[in-house]
Amino acid sequence: MGRHVSFSFTVLALLAMVAVSCGSSDSDAGVEPLGDEGVAEQDANGCNVIEKAGIAVLALGVVQVTSVDVGNHVMCPVGYETTPPMSGDHFPAWQNCGFYTEPLLDEVAVHSLEHGAVWIAYDPDLDVAERDAISALVSTDPHLLAAPYPGLANPIVLTAWMRQVAVERISDDAVADFWDNQLGRRSTTAPEAGASCGEAIGTPPFEPLSRYDEAFAQMG
Repeated sequence: MGRHVSFSFTVLALLAMVAVSCGSSDSDAGVEPLGDEGVAEQDANGCNVIEKAGIAVLALGVVQVTSVDVGNHVMCPVGYETTPPMSGDHFPAWQNCGFYTEPLLDEVAVHSLEHGAVWIAYDPDLDVAERDAISALVSTDPHLLAAPYPGLANPIVLTAWMRQVAVERISDDAVADFWDNQLGRRSTTAPEAGASCGEAIGTPPFEPLSRYDEAFAQMG
């Protein structure tokens, strides 16, 4: 894990429609639009302007794999190769695990993946019964994280560090198979499998950004 750094960022800037990213890296190479003088376009915070990867329709039950195994701490949003992201650079503070009813910041959720969390992204229009089933399941393990993901092309997408699988229902057999290899200390890929997924950012279910500034200050 990269060096902890002090970080203060406005939430509004991070939720803006145009995302931004610090410098170039393996995870965002080739996506930075260039200005007239051939240099990366930057925003007022000195971050390079990036474009978010499109959301693909995934084959149900088929585990997707990425070779991106970097996890530096950065102070600007990241241009990930997939949406939702499976790995890559991320913010210094992680997302507290639990069930959320509001979307998360990718760069915070990815840090949780590094700790062995399984991130359950669900279609915001998923029926109430299925959302309740996800919430009940999340309550059974401290390394489960769930939140709606606007624009998701599958009903449910489970993501661990460098691994991802889409399912129709949280009761599908592929879910248990995925957890057997990826959840918490059992993770075969997470660099810090079993590390804390609490005491950082977010208060489930309604406040995914609570303690945002405080968490970054403590980790500086």
